[in-house]
Amino acid sequence: MLMAVPQNLGDERGITLIELMIALAAGLFVMAALTLAMLVTIRETSRVTSHVEANQRSRVAMAKIVNQLHSACVAPQLAPVQKESTGSTLRFVHQVGSQVAPVPVMSEISLSGDTLSQADYEVAGGAAPEWTFAATPFSTEELMTGVEPISESTPLFRYYSYSNGSISASPLTTPLGTNAASAVQVSIAFKAVPRPPVSEDENAPTELQDAVLLRLTPPAYSSATNNLPCQ
Repeated sequence: MLMAVPQNLGDERGITLIELMIALAAGLFVMAALTLAMLVTIRETSRVTSHVEANQRSRVAMAKIVNQLHSACVAPQLAPVQKESTGSTLRFVHQVGSQVAPVPVMSEISLSGDTLSQADYEVAGGAAPEWTFAATPFSTEELMTGVEPISESTPLFRYYSYSNGSISASPLTTPLGTNAASAVQVSIAFKAVPRPPVSEDENAPTELQDAVLLRLTPPAYSSATNNLPCQ
């Protein structure tokens, strides 16, 4: 019968200090690599989520502005774009419904700081196309925050008229005055900064651009009468 060899209880052999330090260093390296990978994953997830959220917010705001502008031709000889519109403030009339002669609402969409808001004003008097509007809005709404111009040379709103039978390459001078009556196209351009802002990521902001033509048919010739909107 084989007998078990008793262990030497006095054996003091083990790992050396150098081996212990190497093992600790290897463990710290693995932990650092895992921590770094986790931080990168969390940062990228946050960046993508913020970018998607900004994209969704900006598209909803853009769609609302465009849809309202598509309903801006409410009466013959009524210029949709109103005087005092600027690169950061769009003033226009619009209305939806089945009425033959709808009573319009005058909306003012403006950028203050990084917040894009809309104020709506109801008709206070007059008749088409010489309506007057109340001085106080009956409705105000924050469309979105985190809004910035695409560049210093590209304002949020630009207004164009016809020139020689086609849309002019140069926008109308703002603030609009008497030239508001000739604005047949509104161009909208802005970028939405994610919340919270990802300042180190230059590609994080979402840029959107669109344009609305306020005319049913192109002009037959370049006369002043045929160059007006909503004809």
